[in-house]
Amino acid sequence: MINETYKETPHRTVFEDLRASESRYRRLFESARDGTMVLDADSRQIIDVNPFMVELLGYSPDEFLGKELWEIGLFKDKDESQIAFRKLQDVGYIRHEDVQLKSRSGEAREIEFVCNVYAEDKRQFIQCNVRDITERQAAREQAAQSAALLAQMAGKAARLGGWTIDLPERTLTWSDENCAIHDVPPGYKPTLEEGIGYFPPEYRAEVTRHVEECAREGTPYDFEFPKYTARGRLIWVRSIGEAVRDTEGRIIRLQGAFQDITKHKQVEAEREKLIKELQDALAEVKTLQGILPICMYCKKIRDDEGAWTQLELYIKQHTGADFSHGMCEPCTKKMYPEIYEKLRLKDVFKK
Repeated sequence: MINETYKETPHRTVFEDLRASESRYRRLFESARDGTMVLDADSRQIIDVNPFMVELLGYSPDEFLGKELWEIGLFKDKDESQIAFRKLQDVGYIRHEDVQLKSRSGEAREIEFVCNVYAEDKRQFIQCNVRDITERQAAREQAAQSAALLAQMAGKAARLGGWTIDLPERTLTWSDENCAIHDVPPGYKPTLEEGIGYFPPEYRAEVTRHVEECAREGTPYDFEFPKYTARGRLIWVRSIGEAVRDTEGRIIRLQGAFQDITKHKQVEAEREKLIKELQDALAEVKTLQGILPICMYCKKIRDDEGAWTQLELYIKQHTGADFSHGMCEPCTKKMYPEIYEKLRLKDVFKK
């Protein structure tokens, strides 16, 4: 039944389908949350605009009609607009990202827009779709600022400062943290020779060799050397460097970081000092071992050189021990019986 009806009234059915299609397109055109404009390809003037574009810029529909894109701020000027449209004629498509557009009230909006050429009834038209990315850009900038702040805080905590050497100019740039490490004001830009000159003379040739090999062959490096700051403070730094290449593999820049490891070196030196002191102390600890020749009468000991030494002196020399003199109970009873008896009554010897 449907096929028979279609055959009987083909023109009416196609017309109705076209009207339905146009109605659907118009609803999409007017309800879209992206801006849409239609331009005449010959005159490059706007012939239709949707409500979102009106809302975005604050102009009435009539104020859009008859204008070129550069007149509503989508291009910097007429010359830039003509360049873009020549590209559009060649490839049938142009895309611009991160374009700043000002509304009628002066409010700045970040947008991206795409233009395509299409044909209809032997005429060419241009459809431009505009997307408001202001909030997305703001979120991206906030994230970038947060990342930069975290990196700065991390750099300060780690005493880590970045640097770059642009080639072939050999221009040296320091980050603010690197400037702080070297006791110079933020934004200070030393020459490459000045930067190497902060190292003591005996290290400059090796530092230069590392930099030159990295610039010539892309050889990365990682070394620890002492270094003077602009105020003459002697610090220790760890220097890391690597090469950055362009799409054709040519080295265009060196980049890396200095880390102030002075405190680490001080702790390391203190540790080495303590270890040496302990080793020296252990070397001073002497032990007695083996058979010691001792006189059975005077109790002197014969040393390795054959000399007879008083027992107390020998033990002191070979152990570091000292002596305090007293008298044992049997000797006290034998030598001083009266004193012994008094001490015995007081229970001194039992204590």
